[in-house]
Amino acid sequence: MAFYLSKELVSKGHSVNVVTRNPDSRYQSFQIIEGIGIYRFETPSKESFRLVYSEFKGSYFILNRLLEQTDFDLVCVHQCMAALGPSVNRLFKRKPIIYFFHSPWPAEFLNKRKDNTGGNSLWEKAIAGVMHFIEKRTISKAIKIVVLSNFMREKVLSIHQKPPEHISIVSGGVDLDRFKLSSENKDIIKSRLSLPLGKKLFLTVRNLVPRMGIETLIKCFHESRKLKDKGYLLIGGSGFHKDYLLSLVQSYQLQTNIRFLGHIAEEILPETYQAADFFILPTSELEGFGLVILESMACGTPVVGTPVGAIPEILNRFDKRLIFDGTGWKAMKEKLEYIIENSATYEFSPEECRHFVEQNFSWKHMADAFESEVFKSL
Repeated sequence: MAFYLSKELVSKGHSVNVVTRNPDSRYQSFQIIEGIGIYRFETPSKESFRLVYSEFKGSYFILNRLLEQTDFDLVCVHQCMAALGPSVNRLFKRKPIIYFFHSPWPAEFLNKRKDNTGGNSLWEKAIAGVMHFIEKRTISKAIKIVVLSNFMREKVLSIHQKPPEHISIVSGGVDLDRFKLSSENKDIIKSRLSLPLGKKLFLTVRNLVPRMGIETLIKCFHESRKLKDKGYLLIGGSGFHKDYLLSLVQSYQLQTNIRFLGHIAEEILPETYQAADFFILPTSELEGFGLVILESMACGTPVVGTPVGAIPEILNRFDKRLIFDGTGWKAMKEKLEYIIENSATYEFSPEECRHFVEQNFSWKHMADAFESEVFKSL
């Protein structure tokens, strides 16, 4: 998000520099990519107190050097931890700050750390409390909060009580050059990827953590004879929940109906989208935008999603029938079975899906909205 917005702003004549992590020194400390100056500070790759210290120290010194060299008009913060070090810098304090609220940081942390009972330890809750303090402190210093959806706008209002006039909605975008239509039909692509023909191919690509709803989607297949006979599910992604999901597929004896793809390489991700008949977004909570919706539809594949977070904000603009009636397995089962039984009424051409994204969610569209909503605050 930060990279593509920066790239579009550079194309509009703005000077943009990005300060970010360099986990385990994997990358060059400085590069110019697509006209963007990218400065990286060294950090360990694993979460730890050493990571916190490295981020505080590294971001402070890089920002201090940049602020002494360049008279910035605006500082955009995409992650509040990265702003913690610079926030004590006297030069940084004088600059107007825009904060991108992608999601509530403490809630994301607690969701990722849930145990099998859906709870968190007292230590994790204490860490989340510190995160809330840091996030609130960053937001209090921002002259404008940018969110990707009305759902996240309501989160800012309820969690941090920021005045509504200080919050702007700027929808995200997608790389239309990378995610594009194929000149081949789906059967050819499926054959090349060794995917089954003659079945309705459903795809989901997610971080494999509890809130993504993959467990519910698997149970949906388990409870449906029609989906077992006429459907096939591909699950892409990785995460700590993967072993549990694999064991669930085995216990349900769904090995011939569901395939785990693991991490999908960037170069074949568009082709994977193109092969699917439908992309499924089964999120159970906290979906701040849903970038995968745009990626899939830019590749010509329609998306069916739960009525969670910002998902309806996107899909309702395309076709309201593509929203599940709930987040449970019964709602998913009914909708997916209906799609299989009534394929003719759920035919969306690749061009139709692509056109929807081009008209509403290009990176240029996002940069235009950013200029309109944010620069007027300066």
